[in-house]
Amino acid sequence: MKSILSLFVGLLALFALTACEDRVDRVVRLQTEADTIDELAEEAQRSINGMRYIEAARLLDEIDRQFPTSVEAPRALILSGRYFFEGQEYEQAVAVLSRFIRDHGGHPDIAYGYYLRAVSAYRSVSEVDKDEGDTRQAETFLLEVINKFSGTDYALDASVKLNAIKNQRAAKELVTGKFYHHRKEFLAALTRYQNVVSEFPDSTYVEEALYRIIEVYV
Repeated sequence: MKSILSLFVGLLALFALTACEDRVDRVVRLQTEADTIDELAEEAQRSINGMRYIEAARLLDEIDRQFPTSVEAPRALILSGRYFFEGQEYEQAVAVLSRFIRDHGGHPDIAYGYYLRAVSAYRSVSEVDKDEGDTRQAETFLLEVINKFSGTDYALDASVKLNAIKNQRAAKELVTGKFYHHRKEFLAALTRYQNVVSEFPDSTYVEEALYRIIEVYV
């Protein structure tokens, strides 16, 4: 009986010791995590102070990548997007902010995340040489801001930028139409002019497109 009791007491002591060791390991692990996050954040702040925004963005992104469940991860991720934006790395900003939106949909800064992603996509669209897919992506992101956060300053600015993109696309259609017109490819020219009128009725290029349509028929 005594041997059984001794064994039972020994097992309890072993379990207690193991639990204690687990708690100690967890405390050490959490402390190491906190120290690493602090180091990355401090290094990022030094980069920001030195206006090395892309470097700062990468350091902040690393906080989320290494410690995605930490309290600091969402804030680090949205700041990473912001500093990729400041460094004019707009495609990187879009990628990081898309992760923020996917992983932290209930975050207090979610509206800003959507807005900054839309503006990053908008900035990446040039007036001449950007791929049509990129332009449509920017339009999609801007529309998301308008629809999800209507009545906000974010939505108002997104509307202005969306109209600017539509004007750019209308201008491109008009220029392409004039190119075909000059080469006497009248059907191709007419299609482009009609696209301006039907797809971008509020653009500033509708009047000229209508004039060019008349020219084709004359």
